[in-house]
Amino acid sequence: MLLLQAAAPEITQSGENPAVDAIPAEAAPDAAPHTATEVLLPKATPVVIAVDKEVGSKISVAGEMFPIRLAQPVELDGVSLLPAGITGEGQVVHAKKAGMAGSAGELILAARYLDYHGRRIELRSFKFIEEGDEILSRGKNNVDLASATNAAIGPLGFFISGGNTTIAPGTLASAKTKNDETFAVPAETAAAPEEVK
Repeated sequence: MLLLQAAAPEITQSGENPAVDAIPAEAAPDAAPHTATEVLLPKATPVVIAVDKEVGSKISVAGEMFPIRLAQPVELDGVSLLPAGITGEGQVVHAKKAGMAGSAGELILAARYLDYHGRRIELRSFKFIEEGDEILSRGKNNVDLASATNAAIGPLGFFISGGNTTIAPGTLASAKTKNDETFAVPAETAAAPEEVK
């Protein structure tokens, strides 16, 4: 029978074991863990959204939901809290097609919420944006601006037209956050930058 015997570790004259010395030392832990701080986004903060489905006084019905997306990021004191592109839903509150006797078509829309990583950011109010509105000057993504023609635009997304009103995908509107919302952001991001002297 052939017996195998492990060779004894070599011991140097100094008493050190080179095999043990070759084992790398355990990496030192970070000096301090990354910390986060909470940032409050107050209710009634304005947001710019885009309608992502065609809706209209003739083709839509009250209660119908339609997709929306955030057209501009929501920032507070230079910190981005909600990125552009997140999606959510709006709702048709009222829709009435134009009548045979010339009665106007009517359409009332409402923004309901945005979805941010499974968290529902509830919205309220709905006002279509026209070229030149101040809220557009704050953002850079204005390429989707589409205006509804032959319609009187009210503060609640209320359209009245002589015929049927259709809102095309990409039409921009403003809404507001319904509740106070808190976001955890890295402390170094939330901290105001020091002035360079």
